[in-house]
Order: sequence, then structure tokens, then C-alpha cells
Amino acid sequence: MHKHDRNERFFGAEGQKLLAKERVAVAGCGGIGEHAISQLTCLGVEEIIGIDDEDLSDTNRNRYVLAQHDDPVQGMHKVDIAERAVKRVDPDIIFAPVKASIRSADAFAALQRATTIFGCVDNEGSRLVLMEFAAAYRIPYFDLATDIPQGNVLDFGGRYALVDHHPGCLVCMGLLDADEARQDLENPAARVDRERIYGIAKSELDKAGPSVVSLNGVIASLAITEFIMRTTGLRPPARQLSYRGRTGIVTRSTSPESASSCYYCQLVKGAGEKASLARYL
Repeated sequence: MHKHDRNERFFGAEGQKLLAKERVAVAGCGGIGEHAISQLTCLGVEEIIGIDDEDLSDTNRNRYVLAQHDDPVQGMHKVDIAERAVKRVDPDIIFAPVKASIRSADAFAALQRATTIFGCVDNEGSRLVLMEFAAAYRIPYFDLATDIPQGNVLDFGGRYALVDHHPGCLVCMGLLDADEARQDLENPAARVDRERIYGIAKSELDKAGPSVVSLNGVIASLAITEFIMRTTGLRPPARQLSYRGRTGIVTRSTSPESASSCYYCQLVKGAGEKASLARYL
């Protein structure tokens, strides 16, 4: 008997060996990211690359499952919280901390070493950069997101989507708001100009909406399960799963076709350095 015995009873010793070769980058070590990191640790992957540029805050404590009550605010980095938890559960797992923005040279170098990328970010700009990077270097990308509308909290939910060698991307799936992504990624001078000309949208004044630990756990668990399916070959993974709290139902979407006019599917996928991703740095 060994620590991964019960894993092997599910997907076999060969499946466990395949998981043990995975180098998984988790971009965003917050509410969803901490759930993903915790489960990846229990699966026994070879390496976890944690990417985040923020410290813990008091408003994070309701959903950060790896944070402790006496972790200092400010002063405790989210990546350090993740590394501490991983090492306490399985010191054999390599944890590579990247305390930097996703749009940094350090993050890009770390992402390029990954065999799989999990995107656990909360803005469309970062989501677009991660998807484009993964597509350019043909790295499977698991994108995770939750949503609790402030005007209708009972419509809470979330989804996971996989972008890999199959046709389709987040844009083709209708899961990425390109206009919002462009606003997230614009330089400070352009943002000032836009706000001066058009004013600041009310929605921009306070982007921090409701968030709860259980919803993050649901979405992370769906994604990790599909990661297991894809890595071990137990069955083909779902391309997109959505959970809606109003009904308590998880639905599976059909695989999208990549549009002939899709820039990311037609020109970015497999382009590597030719995709000119350095423009995001």
C-alpha cells in the first residue's frame, strides 16, 4: 500500500505514472486556483508552477482554502500560501513559485515549461493571454471561471473549458469577451484617454463581486476530473462543462467548430514564437 494506491484503483498504475510526469502551471493562485493546486497535489503530479502577483487580503479569507487564520495581511503572498500547502502534503512534488504578473517574462518562461496550463484568473485580458500562449505552443489549456451576478445571485454558476489540439478556442466557444479583454490589456495612457472621452463605467468602479468557497470548489473539481480523464486516457475529456446553481445541474456543451475567420485558431495555434506574444509583456 502506498499514498497513491486508491488513485491507481481508479485509473490504474499506468495512469498514475502519466500524472506523475505532468508539469502543471496554475495561473492565478486565488479562490479557484487554491482548490486546483490542492487536488493536483493529491494526484501526485511532478511539478506545480504557481503564478500570481498578489498578496493575501482579508476579503480573501472566506474562500482561500489553503490560507491560515494567522497569515499576515499584507505580507503573505498567495504563491507562498500555495507552496506551503503543497510541501506539507507531498514534499516530493516540485513547486515553482512565480511571483509576477501573467504578462511578465518570468511567467512566460514558466508557462513554456508546462505540459498543462490551468487558467484561474478573474479578468478577460489575462484569460486571452493565457489561451493565446497555450495555443501558440500547443499546450492544453483548462480555463476555469465562476459567476455570481450581483443583481440576481440565484443565477450563480461557473464553467470549465478545454482548449487543446481539437478545433475551437474560447472565442469560438463564445466564452471570451474580446472587447473587455482589449480594455484589460490596454496601456495606462490608452485607458486614461478612453475614460476621459467616454467616462468611467459604473461597473468599473467596483469589480469585486460576490464569491463563495463552494462554487470555486465545484468548478475546480470538474476541471481536475477532466484533467484526469485527458491525462490517463480513461475517456475523452469534455470540452466544456457548465454548472448553474438555479437548477443544480451540470451540462456538457458540444465541441465547437473553429471558425475559418478565427485569428486564434487559424494563425496563432502552433505558431510558437511567430505568434509575437511578447507584445503582451
